[in-house]
Amino acid sequence: MWKRRLVVTLSVFAIAVVAGQQQIPQQAAHAAVSTLQPTALTIEAGASTGSLAAVQSLDGNSLRLGPLVSRSYRTYQLPSSVDVTNVWSFTVKARYAGPTRAQHVWTWFIRDFTANKWVKLGDNTEILVANAPTTLRFYPAGPYAKYVSSSGTLQVRSVGANKPTALDLDTEWIEFDDGPKPTFSGWVPPVGTRWQYQLQPPVNANVTAVPWTGGPAVGPDVFDIDLYEADGVTPAANTVSAIHALGRKAICYVSAGTYENWRPDAGAFPSVVLGGGNGWPGEKWLDIRRIDLIGPIIDARVAKCVEAGFDAVEFDNMDAAFNRSGFKVTPAQQIEFNRAMADIAHARGLAVGLKNDVAQLTQLEAWFDFAINEQCAQYNECDGYDAWTAAGKAVAQVEYSAALGSFCPSAIAGGRSGIKKDLALLATPYTPCN
Repeated sequence: MWKRRLVVTLSVFAIAVVAGQQQIPQQAAHAAVSTLQPTALTIEAGASTGSLAAVQSLDGNSLRLGPLVSRSYRTYQLPSSVDVTNVWSFTVKARYAGPTRAQHVWTWFIRDFTANKWVKLGDNTEILVANAPTTLRFYPAGPYAKYVSSSGTLQVRSVGANKPTALDLDTEWIEFDDGPKPTFSGWVPPVGTRWQYQLQPPVNANVTAVPWTGGPAVGPDVFDIDLYEADGVTPAANTVSAIHALGRKAICYVSAGTYENWRPDAGAFPSVVLGGGNGWPGEKWLDIRRIDLIGPIIDARVAKCVEAGFDAVEFDNMDAAFNRSGFKVTPAQQIEFNRAMADIAHARGLAVGLKNDVAQLTQLEAWFDFAINEQCAQYNECDGYDAWTAAGKAVAQVEYSAALGSFCPSAIAGGRSGIKKDLALLATPYTPCN
């Protein structure tokens, strides 16, 4: 069903490759990550003990900042050999030992030299146990050239509130990748492909409609449908076969970020990962920080998508960090979960689509093959997908309330595949923009 946003330590999940299985298309290995260490330290306010050398390497020596109000920044130098416009992966990391957020808020920022302001990266929400050394990860939104000055410098700032505790910063560094983006060798939907979104089976593979632009009735090139047939238990192999017989493709709908009590594998989710309701009966947010527990369940679902013959997978509810999920999920943890889900799909040989999560489009574009958005016209979010279509990645747009004439012109101009549906997501109503 449709879902709209309400206004740690990462465990590694690996997919085992069974010997003798047919080789499947996979995402290319990422190029080597480059690392920058700080070249200068500036204390703007507050007490400090230690030096720049303490934060240049992970050696147990720390720069102590605070207590009380604290402001400082580290300066980095981008090598002249790096063209920042080609950087597609960018992470700020800090090895931190200090208070939890409830005890003392410590916030990280990065300098936007274009806008001449500090941009918030995140804070110490992820710290669950005080003074337990933890590597915080922050993923600033691109494009990344704005974080580099005309002389090639970058600046990362930490700010502490007026509370009586200090933090120990063992090391801080920037990781980036400006090599070739990972590519997927299997089928991916082309930009502009006409699509149908029907999550309530049985699926009508012969649906047609006159598009908003007029002319004869047309049918979809791609169907985004539920993993299961109408009985809710049988994978939709027969429906996929019917779609393929018409020369069309099928995308497998899987909710990766929520528990649904009507699914046949609902009992596989341990109670520890079940959070608050997301507004739909029988559905709860998952603690996506526990990839070790959730990952194998989602992988098993994707395996069923493969067995049923699907060509791609759509993961829904990929934005728990921006909802009342019942867990303190950080934006960085959301990015890591979403990337892990993309890796699961690619390892199974399926193209993968990102559903919504418009706040993290630039950080996730390299990992996903296409995107699906609900109501980007209604919520003025469509421009965020321009970089996706420019990169040759299809964007499927569905609107439920907006009039066709209010969103189809911009969808067509932006290369997005727009359709008008209602919330029930039955076969009809169905009107494509073109």
